[in-house]
Amino acid sequence: MATNDRFDHFSTETVREDQILRSIASASSGQRGVQVGPGDDAAVLFPVESPLVVSVDQCIEGLHFLPGTPLKDVGVKAVRRAAGDLAAMAAAPVALVATALLPKSMSHREALLLYEAIQLEAQNLNCPLVGGDTSIQQRESDSGLHLTVTVIGTATRPVLRSGAKVGDRVCVTGPLGGSFASGRHLFPPVRIAEALQLRAQLGDDLHAMIDISDGLGKDAMAVASSSNVRFMLEASLIPCHPCSGWEDAIKDGEDHELLFVIGECADCSNLPFHVSEIGKVIAGHPGVMVSNGEGHQIDVSKEGWNHGA
Repeated sequence: MATNDRFDHFSTETVREDQILRSIASASSGQRGVQVGPGDDAAVLFPVESPLVVSVDQCIEGLHFLPGTPLKDVGVKAVRRAAGDLAAMAAAPVALVATALLPKSMSHREALLLYEAIQLEAQNLNCPLVGGDTSIQQRESDSGLHLTVTVIGTATRPVLRSGAKVGDRVCVTGPLGGSFASGRHLFPPVRIAEALQLRAQLGDDLHAMIDISDGLGKDAMAVASSSNVRFMLEASLIPCHPCSGWEDAIKDGEDHELLFVIGECADCSNLPFHVSEIGKVIAGHPGVMVSNGEGHQIDVSKEGWNHGA
């Protein structure tokens, strides 16, 4: 990403938080829903009538992205990871705040590029950056870049994990698997628009939903456990990216498609995007099983990406 003109007078000098804040504030005025943006002790948002949905996500060097990853890509990923939780609840975005723990070796220009990427991606998602905090590690031996993004949204009726019922159908919004191997993990999809359309069209027939960040196995299990039901998935119905199979979809993380559960008679035919139905909700002890088409049922309840964060 090319630097913005407002950053050109900064060189490789030591990171200055006040200058970063001024640069962000200068580009954040007049944001929708924001009364006071960056530059004061706290942001001030206009009141909303719907319940607030708040979530926080970390993006850590060596865990969620490799050392040497372009900072603009890191900024985009950090915002999109957090925004996926708004999609999971069918929440409309309002604003976000971002904090950064920067390596001592990072230059001021690099820090500004990172914040510019966060700010621009936030604007692209209609979820403006309204504040945050920056700290600098004191030793070169300290761990790498840490970003934390908190998103705020609204939802009159948030979609929870706990509403799946026996007889329901299990669906996903897109292909899964191979995110790290392909590099897609740096640019995950954000399915907020799709989530809002699902809620608008299906209403109370949209029973449960989750953002697939830890792999289909673990995330489906999170819904099954919360709803006290059992999932039976069909391996042949799970949509996969090229060079990926259903096992990758189960175990890999960072896909950020939506897994959602709908009523037995719900109609998805008029949605403006493709939906893949991959299984059913059945009675039984909470768990996730996959039928592999050869007469075997495989327990994948504990399969997924354990990122430790």
